[in-house]
Formats: sequence, structure tokens, C-alpha cells
Amino acid sequence: MDNRLMLRLQQVLDKMNIPITVLDGDGNSLIPSSDIRFTLPPLHKAGEPVYHEGRFFQASTTRENLVYMMTSADLPQARDMLTLCDAMVAAQMAAAATGNDINNAYQRILQNELSLAELEAVVDEYKIQPRVARCVLLLHMVQVQKSSAFDILQDMLPMSGSDVLVSMDKHTAVYLKDVSNLEDEEDLYQFSCALQETLMGETALSATIGISGTTRDIAQLHNCYRQARRAIEIGRLYTPEKTVYMYRTMYLQRFLSDLNPDVAAHYHSLLFNPVTEKLFSDEMLHTIEMFFKNDLNLSETARQLYIHRNTLVYRLDKVQKVLGLDLRHFDDAVTFKMLFEMRKCGHNRAAGKKNSQ
Repeated sequence: MDNRLMLRLQQVLDKMNIPITVLDGDGNSLIPSSDIRFTLPPLHKAGEPVYHEGRFFQASTTRENLVYMMTSADLPQARDMLTLCDAMVAAQMAAAATGNDINNAYQRILQNELSLAELEAVVDEYKIQPRVARCVLLLHMVQVQKSSAFDILQDMLPMSGSDVLVSMDKHTAVYLKDVSNLEDEEDLYQFSCALQETLMGETALSATIGISGTTRDIAQLHNCYRQARRAIEIGRLYTPEKTVYMYRTMYLQRFLSDLNPDVAAHYHSLLFNPVTEKLFSDEMLHTIEMFFKNDLNLSETARQLYIHRNTLVYRLDKVQKVLGLDLRHFDDAVTFKMLFEMRKCGHNRAAGKKNSQ
């Protein structure tokens, strides 16, 4: 049984007047979870309680290798309680199975595994609205251990409208967000940042979030899923200090990631080579990085670097003398930025090949 089902069963059994323990076929305690192991008597017929060493044992009628155990000396009471427990567990399993079916259907939609006819059948079977404006928020959580990303997020996300949370694997969940009422896609970025803060505040965990474009066609959701994955892949490469990446705004990174690695390496070498090696010290690169982050503002950059404005001007003059690029001018700054980032193109291609294997 998965963690979500175990948690639901635990909550159901906690409401019963008499404690009932759920065991596996070897007598190991599943609910409550512990290292205790009980010796099981022969259980020849499911649904029939068997008394053994002061306890009643009963095999589940709905799931093989599942046994209920309770302490009682009253057979009628034990039979009623164990029968009730069996029925409640069966109901939870049926609900979980339906949920898993829907989750699997969404997984196949996102991974483009359905033909058009199959997609129409799935939409009809699960009453999915096919023309709602949706966006894919892909949430990847590395730190999850006993639970899953889905388990952590399902009670935290503000679900509304046609919103759906889909479990992809232990570390990854997809939040299909209904964006019909959003005025601006920038709201999605702000929403994702707020979600990050809430997640960190309540669980001390963080997630990397990829935000796709928007579609009103459910048949195009797989493209949105691909965009969200791609946003995370290239975002981690070019701006690893961030954790929220919006595919629509990543034009430069997407362009660079599509370049031929050999071509990128050639143009990068025009900037970084033996002639410029002495110029580009760690201090100089940090200065340029801060200058770009402050939108080419000399005074603010000097303030944040704790240096005199003239010192910053001197460093930029050195770059201009060696490269012929004046980073105080927008066109030259863009040229430098592109050539600088091209060093990552080969790494991006290598990472893509590794992920596809």
C-alpha cells in the first residue's frame, strides 16, 4: 500500500472505539507502523475471525495478505468490529483505486501517450473539461523521503475551479492550474514564489518550479508539460540560484540551449582565451555580474560592491581596452552576456543526452 492510502486508513481506524491493528501476511504491523511482528494463526477463510493467544485475527476479504487484529474476549463484538473495519478499508481502497485511475489518465495525457480517440474517451470517462485555460506548474522536490511530493503538496495547494494535482513520481508532481480568472501570466510567477515561501515555512522543504505557457486545448497539455520540464532544465543551468522558472520569459536561455556546442564554444573562446585570462579574475567576473544585475547602473553597483565609483569605471575601462566592448553601452553588454553564457551550451547538450538515456 502506498503512503497516501496508509495515511487514510490510519485516520479511519483512529476513529474506531476499539483499537484494531492492520498486519501484512507475515504478521508485520502496518497500521500503526512499527517493527513489531505477530505470530498469525491459520486463517483459512477471509472474513472469519480466529481467536489466538488472547486476540482475534481476520483475513481481509478485499485484499490478499492483509490481516486485521484486535484484542477482545467477546466473539460477537470482535466479529462486528472486524467486519466494520474490513468494509471501511475496502471503501478506502476503492476510492484510492479510482483516484489512481484518474491520476494515471492525467499522466498519460501529459506524457502524450494517448491517441486522439483514447483522449476523447478518457475526457468523457472522467468528466474532464477539455476547453479550460490551463497552465502546467511542474514541482520537483529532491528532499522528500518517506512521503512524496504529491503527499506534501495536496494539503497545501489552494485548489479551485478545475485545478488538478497529478503525481508523476516520488519527487515530482504537476499542478494543472486553471488560469481562466488570471489577468496576467506574471500572476503565475508571483503565485509560484508565494507557494515556495509557504512550502518552506510549513515543511522546511523547497521545490523547483517550472511554469509553462497556457493552453485551452487538453490535447496540447503535453506541450505545456514539456515546456515546464524544459524551463527547469535550462533554468538550473543558466540561473541555478533561482528556483522558479517561467518558460515564456526564457528566450535567451532557450536560444542558447539550442546552439550547436561547437559553434558556442568557438564564440565563447573569442571572449575567454589565453590573451584575456589575466583580465577575467574572479573579482572582475563578480564585478561584471553585479553590474548586469543592477541594469548597468554604475552608482548602485559600486554601492553593493563597497567600492568607489571610479574603481568600477576603471575596471570597465580595462574590459573595453582588452575586448573592445564597453559594457556601459547596452549593445556591448548584450554581446558580452551572450558570449559569456555560451560556455554552458555544451553542458546543456550533455545533460540533455544523459536525461534521455
